[in-house]
Amino acid sequence: MKQRIECPYCDGGAILKKEAKELAYRKEIFKIVAHFYKCEKCGEEFTTTETDTISLLQAHNQYREKNNIPFPEEIAAIREKYGLAASKMSEVLGLGANGYSNYEHGEIPTPAYGNLIRAASEPQTFLNFLENAKENFSENTFKKAKDRVVWLLQSEKEKNDPCEMLNIYNRPNNFTGYKKPEATKIANLISYFIQHSKSEFNDKLKLNKQLFFADFTHYKMYGVSISGLSYRAIKYGPVPTNYDSIYTYLENEQVISSQFLETSTGGARELFISESEFDNTLFSEQEIKTLSIITDRFANTSTWKIVELSHNEKAWKELEAKKAIIGYQDYAFELASV
Repeated sequence: MKQRIECPYCDGGAILKKEAKELAYRKEIFKIVAHFYKCEKCGEEFTTTETDTISLLQAHNQYREKNNIPFPEEIAAIREKYGLAASKMSEVLGLGANGYSNYEHGEIPTPAYGNLIRAASEPQTFLNFLENAKENFSENTFKKAKDRVVWLLQSEKEKNDPCEMLNIYNRPNNFTGYKKPEATKIANLISYFIQHSKSEFNDKLKLNKQLFFADFTHYKMYGVSISGLSYRAIKYGPVPTNYDSIYTYLENEQVISSQFLETSTGGARELFISESEFDNTLFSEQEIKTLSIITDRFANTSTWKIVELSHNEKAWKELEAKKAIIGYQDYAFELASV
C-alpha cells in the first residue's frame, strides 16, 4: 500500500493514516486499525479500494475466528482432500449450486454453514453426508468418492500432521495471522531466506527474525500472514513458538543442513545451508512481493543488527517480560523496521 498518493480533491498530496476504530459486521462490533488517506493541502480524508479492503478484512477475520467459521484456504483444502468438484461438495452439503465455490473464493458463510463445512473436514462425518447425498451421484462416481473417503479414514490413522509439532496453533486465529500453518510452506520460506541471505549470517537468530518480519509485514500490507506461524517475544527478539522443532524437522526432511564454525572466542556457531528448490507455486504474487521486500531489506544485515531492530518493535517491548505470544492484529500495524 502506497504511503503517499495524489489527492482526488485538489492538487495536493495525501498521506496514509491509521486509526483505531470499531467496525460493525453482521450486527457484531470489531476493533480494527482503519486505513485512510489525508491530504496535506486541503485536509480531506478519503479511502481507496485498497484501504477499504484491509480495513474490512480485519473485521472479517475476527468474525470468522469468533464464530468458528473456516477460512477460504481451509474450505478449499477440505474439498481437495475428497477429490470432488465444488459443485459436488455443494450437493453433498446442501449449499446450493455455487455455494461451496463462493465460500472458497472469500464469501463468508453463516455460522451454521461454517460449522457444517468444518464438520465435513472429518472423513467419518463426511462419509455420512456422502451416503445421504448418494442420489446426486452416478454409481461409478459415488463408488470412487466413497473409496476415497474410506482410504482417508485409514491413512489418517497412520500419519501425524507435522504442523502439530511445528506450531502451537494449527487453526487460523489472531496468533497465526489468520492462516493455517503448512509444513511445506514453512520449509520453503526458510530455504528461501537461507538462499537469499549472506551465508555467514544464516543462523537461527537471523532466520527467526526474517520469518517474523515477513509474516508481520505481510499482515500489515494485506491483513493475513504468509506462514501461519505464531511468534513469542523472548530475550533475543520474536521467534516462532516451536522454532527448535521446526529446524529439527527440516533437517530430518533434508530440506536444510547445518554446519558449525569456530568463533573467535573458541566456541561454535551453527549456520544453515539449503539446496532445496524454492516452490513458488505455493505462494501468491503478493507473498512473493513481500519475500522480495524482506530479502532486499535484510539479505546483508548481520544477525545482531536484525536482533537490535527487532528490539525496537512495540510487540517485543511490551511482551518480552512475560514471554508472551504476539497477536498479529495487535501489533502488525505497529511494525517499524520494514
